[in-house]
Amino acid sequence: MQTTPVPFRLALSSALFSALFATLVPAQAQNAGTPAARLDIAGVRIGMTEAEAVKAVQAFDASARPKRSLATFPYYDGVNSLQSPEFLDHIGFAMAGSGIGIWFASPPSEPRVIAVTRRGSAPQPPGSEQMMASLVERYGPYAARTPPVAGGRAVVHWSEEGKPQCSVDKDRKGQRIPWSNAMGTLLQPGAVKVLEQYARQRVPHLVAALGPAPDAARCGIVLRYEWNSEPVQNFEAWLVDQGGMVAASRRSAEWVEQLKAEAVRKLQGQGKAPKF
Repeated sequence: MQTTPVPFRLALSSALFSALFATLVPAQAQNAGTPAARLDIAGVRIGMTEAEAVKAVQAFDASARPKRSLATFPYYDGVNSLQSPEFLDHIGFAMAGSGIGIWFASPPSEPRVIAVTRRGSAPQPPGSEQMMASLVERYGPYAARTPPVAGGRAVVHWSEEGKPQCSVDKDRKGQRIPWSNAMGTLLQPGAVKVLEQYARQRVPHLVAALGPAPDAARCGIVLRYEWNSEPVQNFEAWLVDQGGMVAASRRSAEWVEQLKAEAVRKLQGQGKAPKF
């Protein structure tokens, strides 16, 4: 997938960068939560409608053209393989240097944004810490990040204010870091299944965030940026309403069971005994 120029202000002088980063990222920043309204990718926020999301992406890059993907839920009435009505599942955008994907809640929930992904590139690659400083300027203090390493690889998370942080763990020293297995709980479309499985297994960091009987529907929104080089040539980003996607998936499962029950009743009502 192609990737897009970084929209952040990356052209900082080294002196300004050092001073700015020291100011923006205090030691206690890793305990921070971020208001949901401040968390976005390319202007797309959790809860937007299709029209709002498309408008946001096209304001970010006027060349962006949406490609809609529809989906259905299969079910079985005992005789026939059936499908639910079609619904909007995903919109993809391919632009010069960028790819953006947007996923929507499935029926019976309103089709609103539950996840956004982006793969991008920097035409003038910044240093890893310079990239970090621009992100902090954009989103505010992060909830957790990986320690700086040679080669520039970095993962940084922002978490929704006031909600359990289901993608943040602690290292052996007690420092907050991005959970090492978080990607499985962010990647669509399988993220719900993975997160629910971890909750059933009572993974320690989820127990710490959610209590002794973890309910993944209580998780908040997470924003994750990741890159693997120094300077930063390419990056990936994920914005996911973890609790919202779990709750929507559960409602969808109940809805499909209702469709199945109605289909079974209809089939039984049409049944006729053969001639004997």
